[in-house]
Amino acid sequence: MKKNFLLFRYAKQLNEKFTTFLMNITAAGELFKQATAIYLKKQNNRAFIHLKEQISALESENDTLRREIEAELYRQMILPGMRSDILDLMEGCDRIINQYEKIGIIWCIEHAKIPVDFYDDTMELIAKTLDCVGALMTGVQSFFDGQMNVEEEVQECYYLEHVVDNIAICLKEKIFEKKIPLARQLQLKEFVSLLEQISDLSESVADKLKIISVKHAL
Repeated sequence: MKKNFLLFRYAKQLNEKFTTFLMNITAAGELFKQATAIYLKKQNNRAFIHLKEQISALESENDTLRREIEAELYRQMILPGMRSDILDLMEGCDRIINQYEKIGIIWCIEHAKIPVDFYDDTMELIAKTLDCVGALMTGVQSFFDGQMNVEEEVQECYYLEHVVDNIAICLKEKIFEKKIPLARQLQLKEFVSLLEQISDLSESVADKLKIISVKHAL
């Protein structure tokens, strides 16, 4: 069911900013995947730093877009409830791209060396994480387009978050089975936990999206 809010009928430029905001999160995820593949083998080399800087640039662009969208929502006198819900969704989505940037900074500081036998599991974790984020972005875009029934996208996000959790648990088990110093095990566990938080953030936004979409479908 579609609901033609004033926002969606008269604000083409605003809709374009919403779309760019979400596309930047998707693009940052792909850059993060590339950066992770490089970091696993070479840590903080020039290519990794370049990708990290590109993620930071997208994060900064999204901060600007969020402020512009907020100002436009007030100028157009969108109903306070709808305005608040839109901004809440955007803030939640913004935390995802912030997490990509945060992890890159931590890796630059810690120079964690990942054992070769963890490479495949780590990249699988990243791939499923990006699928989870992708399902969320599709749902949020559909909502911004006026589509109230986003249950399918929300459930897909929930399912993929559970898949990520399972991969992360298996990877942590392997870490503590490996004959390496405890300090190294704890560092690697934190490495996995940071990645795992991306899908947790996505699940949290999916919860909000589900509630908001039901609320505005009434």
